[in-house]
Amino acid sequence: MMKEKTDQSRRTILKGAAAGVAMASLNGIAPASVLGANETIRMGVIGTGGRGQWGLREAKQRGARIAAVCDVYEERLNQARALSETDDGKLADMYYEHEKLLERPDIDAVYIATPDHWHHDVLIDTVNAGKDAYTEKPFSHTIEEGQEMIKAVRSTDRVVQVGNHRRSGEHWKRAREVIQSGKLGKVVMVKVWDTRNWSAGDPFAANLEVRGRLDWDRFLGKAPKRAFDPYRYYAWRWYWDYAGGLMTDIGAHQLDVNQWLMDVTGPKTVAANGGNHYFPHWETPDVVHSILNYGDFTTLFTVEFINDRDSVGAMFCGSEGSLTVDDRNGFRVFPQGEKMDEPIDSWPRTYEGGDHVANFLECVKTRKEPNSPVEVGHQVINAAHLGNISYRTGRRVKWDAEQEEFLEVRRIRPTDAWMKSMM
Repeated sequence: MMKEKTDQSRRTILKGAAAGVAMASLNGIAPASVLGANETIRMGVIGTGGRGQWGLREAKQRGARIAAVCDVYEERLNQARALSETDDGKLADMYYEHEKLLERPDIDAVYIATPDHWHHDVLIDTVNAGKDAYTEKPFSHTIEEGQEMIKAVRSTDRVVQVGNHRRSGEHWKRAREVIQSGKLGKVVMVKVWDTRNWSAGDPFAANLEVRGRLDWDRFLGKAPKRAFDPYRYYAWRWYWDYAGGLMTDIGAHQLDVNQWLMDVTGPKTVAANGGNHYFPHWETPDVVHSILNYGDFTTLFTVEFINDRDSVGAMFCGSEGSLTVDDRNGFRVFPQGEKMDEPIDSWPRTYEGGDHVANFLECVKTRKEPNSPVEVGHQVINAAHLGNISYRTGRRVKWDAEQEEFLEVRRIRPTDAWMKSMM
């Protein structure tokens, strides 16, 4: 069941959709209205690092006007502002605090690309301010935060797209049709993986120089306070305070493929293992495996960033055949038996990210549900969160995906103290 939010002290979180709309009206901020097909969507970008700048470019190429950008780091703000320039020379306004950007009555939608531990607060503030949102994956930093985010979004009429961008790939929809048609027989085993080559060294450690203002306290937010560390800032994905490491960063895509194509909402049990075998300075593992049992089939999810021999891909193994996909060979369907190495069908795989942004922009105008709504983003990342809980406790986790309840692990926030108590 959804967990009732108990801490409402933060000044920027309103008490609900009605309160949010009322407060916005008092401040002269009207919720974004329905736009005509030919009207320009005015967007803000919150979090202007690599992914935020990517989203800015994609939205701008598809006709959006980038009116405001927000980040804690001056250099990235300047970079994003330069990218926002229109044909007539107009540039986005810059903000260090997302609340000030959201006060703008002319902003229709927001692209959220902050570190994971800020997704919850920024998304809730965004929809309560009457703005639509594209929020990058992974959807949440914890299961409980995801539940609160869904409640906040669904108490408004805002359009929210989660950045699980494979959902906008027609090639993936074709693969789903093959599996759901029964052509593979009964699928009993799924493998999904992502392998990359960082063996030359950690790219985040290459340049730790800070140029200009950086609001470290703002970056930390509600995470534990600590002295400034440039590596923590640049490589926040590998620290538990701010993210879930490779499990959530990559699981948001590969576990999405797994659950979407197999038409399931979550696993029954999860067991994970791995370690820091190459990058000992990471808190999160650099090699990690998660075994997820869904009752009718079992999935092996593998991710590591040391060797890219296997590329990025998936395999669905059934009693009558198999479907494989990887970044080098695209999609291929193979039969069982003597000709199992000869594909009977194939099609290319292309990048879906731009189409996912386009789908969001279309839904801002049509008010239709986007390809990856908040419930989907939540269900997918829950499977990854469960993997991290298993990894950090050393225990197999039993889970009721429908009720979102742990069956053998106490359902409390997975804090470091709790993790230690479970070991």
